Amino acid sequence: MLGDGNLTKIKKYKIRVYQIKIVGDSRHDKDYLVNFVKPLMENLFKIKVNLYKPKVANALYLSSTSKRLVEFLETKGFKPGNKITNKLGIPQWIKSNNNYLRACIRGLFDTDGCIYKLTNQNSYQICFTNYNPILLNDVRNSLIYLGIKPSKITKNRDIMITKRSELQRFLKEIRFSNFKHLNKAKLWNLAP
Repeated sequence: MLGDGNLTKIKKYKIRVYQIKIVGDSRHDKDYLVNFVKPLMENLFKIKVNLYKPKVANALYLSSTSKRLVEFLETKGFKPGNKITNKLGIPQWIKSNNNYLRACIRGLFDTDGCIYKLTNQNSYQICFTNYNPILLNDVRNSLIYLGIKPSKITKNRDIMITKRSELQRFLKEIRFSNFKHLNKAKLWNLAP
């Protein structure tokens, strides 16, 4: 929900909408969304999750309409609407549990992260990109807390992990669940 997710809660007149939505790139994230995120949501929350592919965009949506789930997520610190305006960061209940924190960081890197080979070099980088300054600081501080040394926040949006030992620590301690990232790490023999 902190990465590519969104909560919608509309209560106006006779209209009532309670929905969670997660969006990804239909070309690159389909396997991850369909085979990992959708079953995870269905099993964890016991809800039906719909899959939708618009005709005019390279997007793939997972959505579920559930008042109970939206209200539950609100009690856990996830506010409906714009995450930047709402100053949404990693909730304290996640920060105070290392297992939850690692899973949260993994989910954020699965959605808003990437792994790539640096041009004309035999080195690699994991990058997290987000425009929410509170979330960026939370992610950077959480990585440091978990023993991984990232870069400072650059361009007001990016956090990088470049040193090979830190890449390997990330891949061992945090890991990826998104298959496109996992496959690259395996291809380049980065995974421990």
